[in-house]
Amino acid sequence: MLNARLSMIYRSHGVSVSNYVVTFGPVPHTFTPSNLAFGSGSLDMKVSAYSGSGAVLSSEIVTDDLFKYASVRTVLKSSGVGGVVEGNFFYLNGNQETDWEILTSTTSQSSADVPAGIWATNQASWTIDATTFYIDGVQKARLTSNVPTEAGHWIWNVWSNGDPAWSNGPPTADSITHIRSIDIYKGYTSTRSGTQCNI
Repeated sequence: MLNARLSMIYRSHGVSVSNYVVTFGPVPHTFTPSNLAFGSGSLDMKVSAYSGSGAVLSSEIVTDDLFKYASVRTVLKSSGVGGVVEGNFFYLNGNQETDWEILTSTTSQSSADVPAGIWATNQASWTIDATTFYIDGVQKARLTSNVPTEAGHWIWNVWSNGDPAWSNGPPTADSITHIRSIDIYKGYTSTRSGTQCNI
């Protein structure tokens, strides 16, 4: 159970902590408040080492606000433990979502597209006509089809269900994903407005 002090801290920052079971996949996973902790300058999101039975204990936070169009910038350090999905995404339903998911089974070696073991800024900018993804300010992808058109929540989670075609795992050791900061710019547009200062 989430203690009252931690619950107050999350609420003061506009997020709620998830507590539910997901049954799809070879192994169910449970988002549990006990797998969230504050580390040394970061929010630590844990997927517990799988015991071989029951659900994989995972973690998730969700914005309290609904919003339409945003630029979300998350500074995180991916886990070095394989078999986990690190999600950072907008979701309303299966037709209204945009995902940024890191598969830790691919992060054993750092690359330009998947920085491993280092702090990186993962940015998703969702506007009326596109969703654009960046790592440390460098554009990696721009999607112009299936762009969400309705308001919803932004979600950060870490989980595993043992699916060999996606999450892999479940992990045999505790996996910790560190989030140092989250900046959300709501009502984001791809056009500039207002007065420009040219110095």
